[in-house]
Amino acid sequence: MNAALKTRLLVSGDPAGKNVLHVIRNADLSETLARARAGVPAETELELGGPMPRRLLMRARALDDAPGSVLAVLVDLTELRRLESVRRDFVANASHELRSPLTSIRAAAETLESAHDDPDSERFIDLIVRNAERLQNLVDDMLELSRVESRELQLELQTLPLDAVAERVVAHHLPRAQMRRIALECASGMPAVRADRRALEHVLANLIDNALKYCAEGATVRVSAARESGRVRISVVDDGPGIAPQHLERIFERFYRVDPGRSRELGGTGLGLAIVKHLVEAMGGTVAVQSRVGAGSSFHFTLLAGA
Repeated sequence: MNAALKTRLLVSGDPAGKNVLHVIRNADLSETLARARAGVPAETELELGGPMPRRLLMRARALDDAPGSVLAVLVDLTELRRLESVRRDFVANASHELRSPLTSIRAAAETLESAHDDPDSERFIDLIVRNAERLQNLVDDMLELSRVESRELQLELQTLPLDAVAERVVAHHLPRAQMRRIALECASGMPAVRADRRALEHVLANLIDNALKYCAEGATVRVSAARESGRVRISVVDDGPGIAPQHLERIFERFYRVDPGRSRELGGTGLGLAIVKHLVEAMGGTVAVQSRVGAGSSFHFTLLAGA
């Protein structure tokens, strides 16, 4: 144990030759070392109590030239996790505080909208209503992302009929698709999945909503799924304008927009795909995108297959 770790963990004396659990009382640490000693590189995040509680990221692997020996590297994440918690709390509190005044602004503006015939007044009132709606959507998405990131959102994984869930979400978006003359299709015979119903509906709704926003008249958006060795790959594919390669790696980041001006014009908050990523990962899956400019986009995510 080097001097930096001894200082960080308040270890006194020379720990050489002592049992690890006698020096650092943490079952996860002992289990990680055991996995590494068995030849499996291991990684875990440790939470240590005591006079100076710490959160440490630990990576361990066996040493090839010293049988039975393990090298463990620990990185102190305490301050980073504290700042993440402060950020989440701030976002949650600020979002809660913003909801009430925004609701009042929208209600007042909508009342004025129905009471005024003057074209100039109507134009300004419409501006108030549309921007209040944008702010309301942003606040709602910030709250949702904060709940997911802080693990406040309790997911109940169960076997769900993907056909029924997808058809319900598609039916909800169908009037909007028809109004924009976009064909919205849902494949039949899709396999069951292990998922939380509300989270799955939210993910599908967000991906379909995005496709409808950016596709032009005459485009097609299709929801489908296929079984892949114990998992189900669910796809939302469109033949819209596509996404340039430089945007693909960052598209699931918070507030990242491919076209900021157009996204705001269409009511996007820049948080939808970040929420999708967190929800899918919380259900034990992965999410990705494939796209080419002028050839459409395919957003897909994987979930465990249902029993």
